[in-house]
Amino acid sequence: MHLPRAVPRFEHRLAVRLRGMLPLYTRDVSASGFCAEMLQPMKAGDLVEGALLLGDEEVPFQARVMWSRRSAGERTRGRCGVRFVTIGEDFQRRLEAFRRLQGRRLIRWFT
Repeated sequence: MHLPRAVPRFEHRLAVRLRGMLPLYTRDVSASGFCAEMLQPMKAGDLVEGALLLGDEEVPFQARVMWSRRSAGERTRGRCGVRFVTIGEDFQRRLEAFRRLQGRRLIRWFT
């Protein structure tokens, strides 16, 4: 049986800029982290620095890659999930304001 997430995730395609990498896009995002699709998923345990783009605003963060999966049959494409280590104190407020403007689509309440 799957337990509900402590923090619900919402399906939003946000641009993410990571230091030293091409931009990537989120699949879903929450106040505690995000899932991103990328050409070469990072390794679980990696620390990353970057910025999420919420509309016209950049929100800098540091995060840890919690998991990484490659797409079946593909050598490079896949997804990874990250958990924020540090992020601006007002990120949750900014995310909620962005969500209100975009409309909310709750996904994967149970994992």
